[in-house]
Amino acid sequence: MAENQVLETIIVEDNFPLITVTLNRPKVANAMNLLMVKQLTQILERVENEQYRLLIIQGASGNFCAGGDIKEMQSALGNPRVLIELNRAFGLMIEKANKLPAVVICLLQGAVLGGGFGLACISDLAIADSSAKFALPETSLGIIPAQIAPFVVERIGLTATRRLALLGIRIDAQQAVNVRDHSPIGNR
Repeated sequence: MAENQVLETIIVEDNFPLITVTLNRPKVANAMNLLMVKQLTQILERVENEQYRLLIIQGASGNFCAGGDIKEMQSALGNPRVLIELNRAFGLMIEKANKLPAVVICLLQGAVLGGGFGLACISDLAIADSSAKFALPETSLGIIPAQIAPFVVERIGLTATRRLALLGIRIDAQQAVNVRDHSPIGNR
């Protein structure tokens, strides 16, 4: 029988050996704040320690994840320790997710941006519906997508990653199916 757990930023449905995590900050398109990153990390540790076989990650209310919570980052500008903590916590979380011994499936819809795109890229299987929009908007904000770049490059190739990051373009689910170094994302 499923055991549901509603935390501040995620909903967990436990059907061992399957666990489903719903990113649950719909008012901000499920953007990740420090609390969400910490709660995701706890679930990843649980998946690993208790030997779950399958982790499904999805977003609430029509969006997967809009990346990092920009408002939280802006409010922390006067306190670099908070930004450092968020950056480190996110880096550790995505690395842990990438190395998870369970199968990771991401169900993608709506916003799949920045860190959300990176999270999708570490999955073993990413399933996108027609509403999914993928982008690396960090550079338009003056931020380098350094934390997620290795995972995005591994998934879609260097050239496609460069085009997305440098041009700031958004692609839809159909375009994402065809993305690799040899595939045109905008013309050169």
